[in-house]
Amino acid sequence: MRKGILGISFLLLTGALYARDLSSSIEELISKGKLDQAENLIYSAQAEGEFSPMLQIDLARISFLRKDIKNAYEILMGIETPADSKTRAKLLNFLIEFGDTVLSLKYRDMAKNIYLKIYRLDPKFYLGLRSRIIAEDQMYEGNYEEALKLFEKYLNEGGEFDDIAQSYIKCMYLLNQWDRIIAYGSKIVKLREDAELQFILGEAYFNLARSYFDNSMYDSAYTNFDRFIQWGIPKIYLDDAYYYKGYILDTWGNDREALECYYKVLSLAPPRSVFARKARERINELERH
Repeated sequence: MRKGILGISFLLLTGALYARDLSSSIEELISKGKLDQAENLIYSAQAEGEFSPMLQIDLARISFLRKDIKNAYEILMGIETPADSKTRAKLLNFLIEFGDTVLSLKYRDMAKNIYLKIYRLDPKFYLGLRSRIIAEDQMYEGNYEEALKLFEKYLNEGGEFDDIAQSYIKCMYLLNQWDRIIAYGSKIVKLREDAELQFILGEAYFNLARSYFDNSMYDSAYTNFDRFIQWGIPKIYLDDAYYYKGYILDTWGNDREALECYYKVLSLAPPRSVFARKARERINELERH
C-alpha cells in the first residue's frame, strides 16, 4: 500500500516537473520569436493529453503576437480558472494586456467580455476605469446587482462619483435601495443640472417614508415625509406626502398641525381624488371638536 502511494506521488511530481519544463521551453521560444516551434511543441503536448491552462495561455499569446485577435480571444475565453496561483496570475496579467489592446483597437465588446472574465476570476483584481465599462454593460443587460458591485469597485479604486453618478444612482433606484440613494443625497444635490437625479432623490425620500409608514414606524416615516416635502420633487407626490404627514400628526394628537397638512392636501390634490376626500373628512371631524 505504502509503495503504491509513493508511486502515485512520484508520478504526480514527475508530471508537474514535466509541465514546468515544457512551459519554460515554450516561453523561451516565444520570447525569441520562434512562434512556429512553440506552437508545434504545444500541439505535441496536447496530442499526448496535456491541456493545462498554462499551455492554453501560451497558445493564446502566440495568436496574439501573430495579430490573430479573434483566435486569441476565443482561446482566452475558454480557459477555466487555473488551480494554482502562478498560472492564475499569468492568465490575469495577459487578460488585462489583451483587453486593453483590443479596447484600443475599438473591439469594445471583446474588451468588455475580457474585463468581466478578469473580475469573475478575481473580484479584487485592480481594474480602475475598466470597472466602469463593465458596470455600465451589466446595467444595460439588466444585471443591476452585479453592476452596482462594479460601480462600487470603480469608486473604491479611485474613480470619480460625478463620472458615474447617473448610472450608479439609477442602479440603486432600479433595486429599490432608497436609503442608499439618500446616503448620497448631498452629492446629488450638487448635481442640480441633472433633473433625473433630482427626481430620483425625491422619490427615494417618499418611497422610504412610505415603507416606514406601512410598517407603522411613524417617527422615521414622518422624518422622511418632511424631507420629501422640503425637497419638493416630484411635485406629483406632494399631496400624498402632506396627507401621510397629517395622518401621523393626527395619530399623535397634534390636531393643529394635522389640520394644516390636510388643508395643504386640498390645495394640491385634484378635488375628487382619494386623498382630497379623506382630508376633507378629517378636517370636518377635527374642526367639530
